[in-house]
Amino acid sequence: MCISIETRRQLGETYSPVKGLFRQYELTYVVGDERDLVRCRTGYRKEQVYLYRAEGSPEVLRNVFLDYIRTINSLRDHPQWYNTLTGNCTTQIRGHVRPFAERASRWSWKLVLNGYVDEMAYENGTLDGRLTFHELKIASHVNARARAADDDPHFSTRIREGLPGF
Repeated sequence: MCISIETRRQLGETYSPVKGLFRQYELTYVVGDERDLVRCRTGYRKEQVYLYRAEGSPEVLRNVFLDYIRTINSLRDHPQWYNTLTGNCTTQIRGHVRPFAERASRWSWKLVLNGYVDEMAYENGTLDGRLTFHELKIASHVNARARAADDDPHFSTRIREGLPGF
């Protein structure tokens, strides 16, 4: 299972960080098979995807997962607005993790600018620290792996082969 926190846009509508400040997008959680969500990002959307192994006890991971599920269920009856600064994909992740994490992250500009949450997690000791962050990020890029694994029934295993920490 894979969960992606996104803006819910109308058909043909493009994302604008400025519009995201003014209640123009609903917040949505897309829940799906890892292959579907990763391939959507690496193939259809042509985004860069990185896969990291996060440190955490099974209890913390279970609590974070259940918090995601509570939020997803709550959105049905209580929709929320996406906000570029206060309610974006990375601030939502932090909101799910912070109550349960041993190393809770402080507020950082890296939460606002998408693409920096991995660096923040590395700095907090949540990601494998045996490599520099730059080396870890390069080694954790999975676009080529995801394209090569395509319809392989062992997609999840294939994209993790040789990644740091797996």
